[in-house]
Amino acid sequence: MATRALIGYLDDNRVLTSTYNHYDGYPDHLGKILDTYYSRNKRARDVANKGYISYFEDDGDIVSKNPEKKPYKLNLNDGGWEDALYSIAKEIDSFGADYGYIWYEDDGDWVEIKNTGTQSMIDQLANQLASAATMYGPVDENKDQDMKKENIDYKLDPYDDKEEVEGMIIKLVVGKRGVSKDVAKSFIDTHYEDIIKMSGTDDILDEFDEFFSVNYETGADYMEEENIGVDLSDAAAGDSAIEKESASGAFEEAVNWRGETLKEQFKRLSK
Repeated sequence: MATRALIGYLDDNRVLTSTYNHYDGYPDHLGKILDTYYSRNKRARDVANKGYISYFEDDGDIVSKNPEKKPYKLNLNDGGWEDALYSIAKEIDSFGADYGYIWYEDDGDWVEIKNTGTQSMIDQLANQLASAATMYGPVDENKDQDMKKENIDYKLDPYDDKEEVEGMIIKLVVGKRGVSKDVAKSFIDTHYEDIIKMSGTDDILDEFDEFFSVNYETGADYMEEENIGVDLSDAAAGDSAIEKESASGAFEEAVNWRGETLKEQFKRLSK
């Protein structure tokens, strides 16, 4: 079965030159081949200009059934850095690639991107090609630090590096939803196997929202103190729960942070 890959070279003119690799594109083969035999700037540029590669021999030699194929050129001069990240992610996906390997000439190193969805690849690219952002002007260091806190490093092994992955997820959930670390840890403990299969941070946050709505009735009781009363991003997902009177006014019924009664929660989750 083919494990397709994109092999790309990003230059200072904001052009990504790419070749298609058909077989054995997984990191244990192609990743090691590139690191071993194509880890100099000229070699990296040359391999990205091949256009079409069937597979690499173990000694780094290239086998191509379509040697006349021209390389792909992606102009990244329209828009800013965020637009460039999106375009690169879409290019990897358009190849039908399971992995993307990109060499940025000013870094002098291969970065490995796993295709687990467009947003996931954007996050990986933002982390691993951070120095290339300077091609689009000065980098806002505060914004860059915030992005690093919220992103997940998908190069980490979810089992061997579990402690580090959990720490990143806790930072993401606490930062975006304003809940305590204990609540974020409870979410991870019960959903870890699902989380590591998700395609990006948006999916993780959606899963957390569902977890929180089902398990916690009064949101303010579980928020970090400094976030109570603060309208957070993403529709104020960490907002404190409210209570509203029943139609009769004889009693008050507890609702979750969405403002749903238990009956309304059940109807939504049963659809």
